[in-house]
Amino acid sequence: MPSPPPTVPLLLAILATAPALAEPPSEAWDTAAARHLELTAESPGQVHEVRISPGLTTTLVFNAPLLRGSVVLEARERFRVVTVDETLGFIALLPSGALSTGQQLLLTVRFADGAVPANVTFSLVVHPTRAEPQVNVYRQPRPAESFQQEARQEHERAERCEARLAQTQTEQKSPGSIIGLIDSGLVVGTKGIAAQDISDTTRQPASETLRSNKAYSYRAEGRVAVALEVRNTSAQPWTVDTEGVALVGRGGVRLRVLRVWQPEPLPPRGGRRVVVEVEATEEQARGTYVLRLGEANGPRTVTLRGVTFP
Repeated sequence: MPSPPPTVPLLLAILATAPALAEPPSEAWDTAAARHLELTAESPGQVHEVRISPGLTTTLVFNAPLLRGSVVLEARERFRVVTVDETLGFIALLPSGALSTGQQLLLTVRFADGAVPANVTFSLVVHPTRAEPQVNVYRQPRPAESFQQEARQEHERAERCEARLAQTQTEQKSPGSIIGLIDSGLVVGTKGIAAQDISDTTRQPASETLRSNKAYSYRAEGRVAVALEVRNTSAQPWTVDTEGVALVGRGGVRLRVLRVWQPEPLPPRGGRRVVVEVEATEEQARGTYVLRLGEANGPRTVTLRGVTFP
């Protein structure tokens, strides 16, 4: 009896040896790690910007207790969750979809210990897909351990950039990821690896001008992917913001994006394919997610709800 074709085992072997590395975060808005913000008496009244996004949680952690009842948030009713612990110096914000892109809201906080500066004001800037997960706010004197943590994060960031460069050089010779398999034609539709057609089980907001005509999800060891056939119904081209892609599960949990692939910009009135590859354990792959794709230098998004994996 002839042996079965080696296509699927070969694909899974390629995937198992492929590097799983994230895109390097931007220097201006690093949404992959905690940001450290230092307050001094020399800069009273300064307004500090913090990026937030609907459906994503942003946490502010202070190294001093807050004055009870002093936290004032503009348009608080437009947030799904606002959690404040004055004693621990902790504020968690989960914006709702009622906020619009580019909107700026003021958040004012007063400290309980009477030291200077006595308060701080933040400008919460709404972005369609990218949010800062945590901002650590320090008043002088700043603890030594915070410097050590920041140094470690800078070292890790440099390592991610070096590793990403090595991955790019390797992929130019032989793509070894799910995206590489799709690009090479070894995976077509639901054939090639564990895959499913999610076109009829996912949904989009009716207001979006970028429409997903077809959607497929894929799963391999340690990673999943979503391939979209996107049609642009507007008169302007569209390019995905690779750093503004998020796969969000229950409670606002985001999986780590490994690669985003768009061969060329989406032309006006035309259609193109966009593929997102994400790191996921077997347990995480069983969940239901929202896929959000932002626009590079623009507000238009693709939001796909109800994403599942085989």
